[in-house]
Amino acid sequence: MHLDVNLSSSKKVSLILKWILVLNLIVFGIKLFIGIKAHSLSILGDAIHSGIDSFNNIIGLVMIRLASEPPDQEHQYGHAKFETLGALAVVAFLAITSFELLEKSIVRFFNPGDYPHIDSMTIYLLLVTLSINIFVWLYESRAGKRLNSQLLQADAAHTFSDILVTASILCSVFFIARGHLWLDPFLGIVIAAVIARGGWKILRQTVPLLVDEAWIREHEIHDLIMSTDKVVSYANFKSRKGNHHAFLEMTVRFDTDSLKEAHDLSHQIEAKIVDKFGKAEVLIHIEPS
Repeated sequence: MHLDVNLSSSKKVSLILKWILVLNLIVFGIKLFIGIKAHSLSILGDAIHSGIDSFNNIIGLVMIRLASEPPDQEHQYGHAKFETLGALAVVAFLAITSFELLEKSIVRFFNPGDYPHIDSMTIYLLLVTLSINIFVWLYESRAGKRLNSQLLQADAAHTFSDILVTASILCSVFFIARGHLWLDPFLGIVIAAVIARGGWKILRQTVPLLVDEAWIREHEIHDLIMSTDKVVSYANFKSRKGNHHAFLEMTVRFDTDSLKEAHDLSHQIEAKIVDKFGKAEVLIHIEPS
């Protein structure tokens, strides 16, 4: 059974990223404006963080375009891993953001006077950007799960980190006004840890794909294969994970001299595998008994 690359899914992911890119650019512009207006390094840093979201979207669009290309002589299994590489790029940005936020938080423990002065207009505009980011995060997370897109899920994790950064600025303003100066750097450290955890979760999902981790183990599928009519034995069992479907191959020996019958029986095995374990490109080499 051969499954073609899901071009429709790639187009949907690409369209979603284009709309999110527009929203992220709006957020970036607003934060840059109020950061300059308020002479606030923290908001300017938050603006840069939002700018990274936009950069991630551009990388994502490039990777999705590459991933949707059909197999060719140099990439005979397709280009789907380019999407995984895009997710890893997001992880790199998450790591940088986490480190910078942690560093700034520690510095502020020793420089409590270095807090921005934010007026009511700044707070209002920050709430607007926060609302936009919450919408983007919820929409992108659900779309990523629905379309099984690691790139959308990874980008959603980065958008969530942007939400936390903006929320921490708003919270710090509230508490700082009441004399609790230590809460701002404390929240920064907590948020840095949350961002790092998000990056770790993405790594756990993407690295197995890049290193061709086994999709299913042989003992999980043994009974299914051997219960098929006229199967004598099987060998050379291999499987690996993919972005939208898995790959599996093996050699099966059938107790028949009819090539057509063996071919039909192999299709039965393929159908059983897909029905039980999900989408897969199954390749069965036939051997006579």
